[in-house]
Amino acid sequence: MDVALADYEQRRNAAAMPIYEFTCQLARLEPPPPEMQQLFGACLGNQTATDRLVGMVEGTVPVQEFMAPENIQQIMAGAAV
Repeated sequence: MDVALADYEQRRNAAAMPIYEFTCQLARLEPPPPEMQQLFGACLGNQTATDRLVGMVEGTVPVQEFMAPENIQQIMAGAAV
């Protein structure tokens, strides 16, 4: 039983850590870093990207998936058009 709980704790912590770190960064009440500001700006007018950003915060879209370089490039490319 202890092994199963320890395994669960490790998997839970690994899954929760990325959004925890993102939330802590936003909770500093400081302006986000320039690259994050650019990403937020690129989401304006892009409903799909905005929905996925909110999904990341809600926990329905994995942080690693939303923040994947390919996804960020796609969002930024859409904003440049």
